[in-house]
Amino acid sequence: MERMFDQASLIKTIKDGVKKGYWTLNDIDKPPPGWTEVVNDCKGNPLFPNGYQGVKYQNLARVKAPKPKKEKIEIIDPKDLPTYDF
Repeated sequence: MERMFDQASLIKTIKDGVKKGYWTLNDIDKPPPGWTEVVNDCKGNPLFPNGYQGVKYQNLARVKAPKPKKEKIEIIDPKDLPTYDF
């Protein structure tokens, strides 16, 4: 199953928002309040003995965008096509 958004498009969108002035790099450097709340709730919680072990927060505007994947086309071999004897 493919992801809904690929990381390259997310990075491009965030960097475009910074250029247009929707937010600054410093705004994105600190994690959102919901993220820090989840991390803090995992600390000392008996259900999470090792604390938060999910994805580490990072500012995607400071990450180098990966190269987009090249689309691949499957070539159909003629021997795979049905044969009809008339």
